[in-house]
Amino acid sequence: MTASTPALERCVGDPERFAEEHWGRAPLFREGPPDRFAGILDLRDVDHLVTGTLLRRPAFRLVKDGEPLDPKTYTQTIRIGASRVEGTARPDRVLDHFVDGATIVLQALHRQWPPVAELCRDLEVELTHPTQANAYVTPPTSQGFAVHHDTHDVFVIQTHGRKGWRVYRPLVELAGKEQPWSKELGDPGEPALEADLSPGDCLYIPRGFPHDAVARQEVSIHVTVGVLAYTWADLWRHLLRKLPDELRFREALPVGFASDPASVAEEVGVRAKDLRSWIDETAGPDLADAFAERFWRGRRAVLPGALEQLERLREIGSGTRFRRRRGSVFRVSVRGDEARLLLGMRVLRMPSFVEPALGFMAERTGPFIAADLPGPLDEDSRLVLLRRLVREGALEVDGAAG
Repeated sequence: MTASTPALERCVGDPERFAEEHWGRAPLFREGPPDRFAGILDLRDVDHLVTGTLLRRPAFRLVKDGEPLDPKTYTQTIRIGASRVEGTARPDRVLDHFVDGATIVLQALHRQWPPVAELCRDLEVELTHPTQANAYVTPPTSQGFAVHHDTHDVFVIQTHGRKGWRVYRPLVELAGKEQPWSKELGDPGEPALEADLSPGDCLYIPRGFPHDAVARQEVSIHVTVGVLAYTWADLWRHLLRKLPDELRFREALPVGFASDPASVAEEVGVRAKDLRSWIDETAGPDLADAFAERFWRGRRAVLPGALEQLERLREIGSGTRFRRRRGSVFRVSVRGDEARLLLGMRVLRMPSFVEPALGFMAERTGPFIAADLPGPLDEDSRLVLLRRLVREGALEVDGAAG
């Protein structure tokens, strides 16, 4: 199993079995090999981020024994030109706290570290649920957080050192953002799963499962990929956003209704029938399509090497090889006489006769040249299209044809 193996398979083994037996239901621990997640984030990478870059809150924080440390004890204000930049890391003080047992949390790592960004994008394209990632760098024999549950599913990926994990049975089933962890929930009891994670290991924890972890005798680094799963409640919220467009639901409640709630209660049953009727009329196949497009439109472009690709535009010719950029959104549809190419947050609109070429690229997993594109486009038009898609970050120049 290599870095080219689909991300979900690297994390869980059999994706179908994971979907049937574990997704949202049960934890899953999967052991190494040690190089399974090599190159994602190692100790040298963390050293570079902490001591060699301009880390700034909230991109990082320090926690110890479950409590955040005062940022004033490890950050400073600096000047860049005439501007003051607050909340920047003081590496010497960050390291002092680390030696004293504090965990370094690198937040939103999917927005600042390309290997993690690629892993997150690969996972969210397979799951079709949004992802995010933090890294936790814990000194030996230390604990960053006490027992708690998350309100999203997580994949814990160990990249350095060892950490002991305990996962407990839920005190709140399918806890979402409306059911955050609270000590008042009580003692979760005995662990349902205990595991020591080493490099290459992965632990899946569904939302609502309490857990805690302690570093062993060496520095521990793990990347937590959070899966912000869409729920049926999200789907219905999406539908109900259209409710104000319906005239019958914009009618005001009676004057004085709050003084005499019973006057409204009598009519609630009738209005509820109207609502159920409207849902039956509106919640057709188009609802699922619209909600799916909402997911794809929310995907931010992942563009490592984009400037190099722009520099290569000049060399594009009939023998140039192209491939779809890894992690790119590339969704093709036709509406009337218009072909639409959804590239995440951007939509390109073209004449419908371009659709065969776009459809070919959407399905193609390996490299291709301009002559491979089907449809009525001549060679010059194909090259114009390909250059445009390289500029948009949908394609990459893969080299010259052999």
